[in-house]
Amino acid sequence: MRKRILFGLLVTALFVATFWAQEAEKKSTEAPPADATVAAPAPPPGPHVFTVSAEESARKNPAKFTDVTAGRGKKIYNTQCAMCHGQKGDGKGDIVEEMKINPPDFTKPETLEKRTDGDLFAIIGAGSPVMPGQGKRMVDSQKWNIVNYLRVLAGKAPQRSKGDEPEENVLIIREEPK
Repeated sequence: MRKRILFGLLVTALFVATFWAQEAEKKSTEAPPADATVAAPAPPPGPHVFTVSAEESARKNPAKFTDVTAGRGKKIYNTQCAMCHGQKGDGKGDIVEEMKINPPDFTKPETLEKRTDGDLFAIIGAGSPVMPGQGKRMVDSQKWNIVNYLRVLAGKAPQRSKGDEPEENVLIIREEPK
């Protein structure tokens, strides 16, 4: 008799637990009442904040600012940067909304006017929590060419090439060591 009572209590407890679990699941999927306060989604991250050392900031761009180096930078930018920063450099890339990010608009001259080429090179290399760094993925000349292209996006006109730029493969992405 005692076993039957214990078995009955166990079945009842399981039934009650199942009922409570179903009710909790319903409440979690229901819309909140109209008078309930709902927290607003967090705003997308603001402009990137980067700390660049004085040494990095003072670094000079060895790639002459010419139409050739800017063109090389554009090719790399289009494959590695445009998905977030936009094909036009306006910060309206294909995955901006999906990732809830707010890349800077490089087409506005004030965006980069206080940044040296060394600053931009360091930022591209180091990245941020939102932007992957390219330090080990790209050779230095590619990063410098991207810097030149960013200057074009901001409205600066490159010099016409005299054909004295060193030969370079358009894109050499290096694998991270494992």
